[in-house]
Amino acid sequence: MKLVKYHALGNDYLFMDSTKEVFPGPKFVKQICHRNFGIGSDGILYGGISGEKFAVAIINPDASVAEISGNGVRIFARAMLDCGHVAIGDEFYVSTGPRQVMCKIKFANEISVDMGIPLFSAPNLPAESKFAHRIIVNDRQYVCYPVSMGNPHCVIFVDELVHERVLSDGPILENNSAFIEKTNVQFAHIIDKNNIEIEIWERGVGYTLASGSSACGVFAVARRLGQCAPAASIHMTGGTLHAEETKSKTILQVGSVEKIAECIIA
Repeated sequence: MKLVKYHALGNDYLFMDSTKEVFPGPKFVKQICHRNFGIGSDGILYGGISGEKFAVAIINPDASVAEISGNGVRIFARAMLDCGHVAIGDEFYVSTGPRQVMCKIKFANEISVDMGIPLFSAPNLPAESKFAHRIIVNDRQYVCYPVSMGNPHCVIFVDELVHERVLSDGPILENNSAFIEKTNVQFAHIIDKNNIEIEIWERGVGYTLASGSSACGVFAVARRLGQCAPAASIHMTGGTLHAEETKSKTILQVGSVEKIAECIIA
């Protein structure tokens, strides 16, 4: 079995070509993604091309399935380049979960993805129609802004990022009963209209260095609140992602992808 490891701003995934490999199941996912007992990764990208259609399943380290991953889709696009299915400059659609997103290979290590229109009312968000929700965690009251990029997000703006609070409050917010499918959690600090810094607690993963869909979710909420420009840099622990609002109100993300290693599992 062959796996190829990539990272996008420190968000690392193992790619498996679905046209050549049979998916081994949840037990294998949990073991191979483990940082100490396996190769270690934030998940597995199982996908490829059938005819002229590209599709990828995004599997979290706990073997749950994510609807979409912005970094994961960029990595998958890079894998398709490395496999010879696309070339630099190509644009192509990738199906993942409920969404079909447009990818463009700008350079070998720089890929853009049109993530679609952010939704502030969706089946995977709290049923109440209000934009902001107040949630108390560890005696702290947070104003949470739910948004869906295909997967659910809970955006919280703070005056200062406190890493320890991300670790302590993130998992509680992830499992809050308002989110029937759990949620990704972002703590965000607006530096200015062109720069936002965030830390992320990712559903099914835990603390993560970067997340493309999280960055887009934060950007979408900040745009709705009038707190950022139509294009902004989203700074995460693993690096910076560029996000912009297109004329059709979709969110475009642009970021780097690096190949780490090819792995053969005997």
